[in-house]
Amino acid sequence: MQRKLLPLALLILPLAACASSGEPRGSSGFSARANVGYGKTSDGSFDPSGSSASGEYSPGMMSGAAIGYDINERWGLEADWTYRSGDIDSIGTGGSVANSGDYASVAVTGNVIHSFATDSPWRPYIGAGLGFLQEIDADLKPSGAEVSDRGALAYQFLAGVGYRASDSIEITLEGRYLGAEDVELTGEGQSFEAEYEHVGVMLGFRWLF
Repeated sequence: MQRKLLPLALLILPLAACASSGEPRGSSGFSARANVGYGKTSDGSFDPSGSSASGEYSPGMMSGAAIGYDINERWGLEADWTYRSGDIDSIGTGGSVANSGDYASVAVTGNVIHSFATDSPWRPYIGAGLGFLQEIDADLKPSGAEVSDRGALAYQFLAGVGYRASDSIEITLEGRYLGAEDVELTGEGQSFEAEYEHVGVMLGFRWLF
């Protein structure tokens, strides 16, 4: 429960920051960002109905985009869409549920970003977000079954640094943690309750308007 309350609190904090001094980084305050990266779904439970199993996964690619608005030089808001993928190594003892396949998600979150002031082109920042998994699905092999869930609550934390390459372009490098609650994967007569936690690193290009 505490993990879910912390991002919610950070989403509310910028309302108080609106009265603080400082100008947004772009002339209008709006920005757009494209991201690409690499990450891994954490090994964890992937439980069939009425039993218990554990999943092991390999790293995979991440990609995404975001639209943001800087309230001022310290606080910003961002609507973020990110796709995460990875391979299934095994699920269940000896791969009894699956011994290969893929495990992917699409997350939509609203993020709050806090930037730290520096007298340089570098901008360290931290952030937190709340949203949902637009879709999460697992293709289980060799059975060929596909199970999925939509709308599970998601929360994320991020930390990174931006480099102002020009007046209108910033390059970012950040680490991200995404977690989800109450994931229930169903399909083709099968049902699983799963943990979903993902850690990754993303390189981004941010355009300031």
